[in-house]
Amino acid sequence: MSSPFPDPAPPFPGWVRREYRLSRSVTKEDIAAFLGNEELYVRETAHGPVNIIHKYGLLELHCIVGEPVIEAWFAPENGAYPGDYLDALLSTRFD
Repeated sequence: MSSPFPDPAPPFPGWVRREYRLSRSVTKEDIAAFLGNEELYVRETAHGPVNIIHKYGLLELHCIVGEPVIEAWFAPENGAYPGDYLDALLSTRFD
């Protein structure tokens, strides 16, 4: 299966990318819940609009409404903390 996130490019030099398969497709409500007080950016792609959410400088989430996958970028020098934070964030909506 091909990725719905074509031509991945890190938001910052050295950041690494992971794709997370979810138990269901992303909804607008999920994006609103993830957004919190952060600013939403939208990039148009062939697969539809990619909703980009920066989370406190720790990670960046890319979500497409209707897709059961999220692309996450983070800085590896931050250790396990960004991954733990993302796991906790995803568990609030997808468990």
